[in-house]
Amino acid sequence: MLNFEVGYTPTNLRLALARLSMTQSALAHLLGVSDRTLRQWLVEDLEVIGHRDMPLKQWRKVLELLEVGEV
Repeated sequence: MLNFEVGYTPTNLRLALARLSMTQSALAHLLGVSDRTLRQWLVEDLEVIGHRDMPLKQWRKVLELLEVGEV
């Protein structure tokens, strides 16, 4: 069983990838972003220069793919 935290976190994004059995590249394509952008969303350390927060609009698309519903 995969346990999600509340809202978008890099950990939740990793769990979503696992639950969807999807590669980072495939999810990036579905979301209309580059592989690099998706990798930046997966960076755990918020202080690292490469970290970027995932926009809520994109996170909602992931939730739709997971059939979770609204945030």
